[in-house]
Amino acid sequence: MSAGARTETHDVVLRLLDHQLVAPDGALLGNVDDVELVEHGTRWLVTGLMVGPAALSQRMPGRLGDWLYAVWRRLHPAEHPTPVVVPIEHVVRFDSAVHVDEPAAHALTLTFGLELWLREHVVGRLPGAREAGGEKPSRRPVEPGAEKGREGLPPAPTRAPLDGALGLSALIGRQVRDAHGEPQGRVTELRCAGRPRGERQEPLRVESVVYSRRLLASELGYSADRQQGPALVRRVVRTWQHRDRLVDVAQLEGLGDVDGELRLRDSARPRHPHDA
Repeated sequence: MSAGARTETHDVVLRLLDHQLVAPDGALLGNVDDVELVEHGTRWLVTGLMVGPAALSQRMPGRLGDWLYAVWRRLHPAEHPTPVVVPIEHVVRFDSAVHVDEPAAHALTLTFGLELWLREHVVGRLPGAREAGGEKPSRRPVEPGAEKGREGLPPAPTRAPLDGALGLSALIGRQVRDAHGEPQGRVTELRCAGRPRGERQEPLRVESVVYSRRLLASELGYSADRQQGPALVRRVVRTWQHRDRLVDVAQLEGLGDVDGELRLRDSARPRHPHDA
């Protein structure tokens, strides 16, 4: 984060994951299928948005995800394909959608052939996929002479995942236990600090983790946002979700273990997400 820059709190599951990517001219560029997390010293940062079937496959259960990934890999023109990542610096703002700059929009357009075919003929035929996947990407015109990068990978400003990167989907749903090993709930959200939503972004700092024993209301955003939904529903859900907790990242162990559980340190002081 640049020195002196204004900061704002962002709940990345609620505000980024599965949201529509939009070009400066309003063209639709697909969805945010996962979010790239990177450990930087003692901090975790949100560094990019992962787009396409390769990223989406990591969120699907068991063999279904393996099958989708295998189909994508077999059909991809590159010998060693990697998921497409839009660096967070190319996000110019986000609201109900995630708006990217023209270079990112152009680079994503070059990936549309395989991505559109897979969404229509593979992902779109999975139960519930059409409802969850949102609108189809628009076919934006590509300028003459635009070519894919080496080995078929899209050119910058899209890239492959960074070394050691972790997908947000690898954290959501993981068990959180207290210092004595007692289960406390499952991860539902990451709360980050970054530039205001209406400005061009820089890597977001992961400040805290939200976990819950009841996932439904959390998935709808009621745990993260005290203003989410009608007032009556908010009051009912707050009662239902009164045991939801938020804890600082520094008070957790195991965040970087891909398949492990998270454990609260003895010094951890969890509080309700609305009280943070």
